[in-house]
Amino acid sequence: MAINVLSFIIFTLTIKSANGIYVGDATYTGGTNLLTTSFKLYNQKGDLLYQIIHPEAITFFISNTGEVFATNEQGLYLYNLNGTVLQLRSLHYPNGFGFSPDNTLFFASDQDGIYAYSMQGKVVYQFPPGRLYASTAQARKMAIVSTDTLFYYQKGELKFQKIISNPYIRKIYFSDDEKILHLELPDSTESIKISDFCVMEEQ
Repeated sequence: MAINVLSFIIFTLTIKSANGIYVGDATYTGGTNLLTTSFKLYNQKGDLLYQIIHPEAITFFISNTGEVFATNEQGLYLYNLNGTVLQLRSLHYPNGFGFSPDNTLFFASDQDGIYAYSMQGKVVYQFPPGRLYASTAQARKMAIVSTDTLFYYQKGELKFQKIISNPYIRKIYFSDDEKILHLELPDSTESIKISDFCVMEEQ
């Protein structure tokens, strides 16, 4: 007689905020499907701030001030420092998440658009969907690549759009002085001077 044995994998993934002050431990288990069994958040001293058993999320992003943005394929959630869970929105084919360079906003991107959230879970900016994007601090400047077009925003307002010469862009980023957009191609980098297309706002 054949006996089928279902084996479960149990492991813990450690996530840290960019400044290293907050540390999260996500514990997973699964046979055919991976499930999150718990999420714990600690402060820099190692004190446990809270534990969430069987959270719906599977991926976690910890801010420098301790808020946790958590996602699965269907939803985006915010965990406050006391462990309160707030569902921010449903997701439709998500394709990217991450903090702004100064860690004050969190970006969630899906087929409906790119949403920039404050640490309180409020939508600060909403942009059209795009394959790649880059921002400066507080998303004062935002660049989005969608298909063969580059869109550039200042404080949420579209300033210009430009057809790009090569659709196979791997990465988009701002120069250190935020005056130039760099488009990283498979074998070269194209640079676009923002002032050639619009008036630059004060930093």
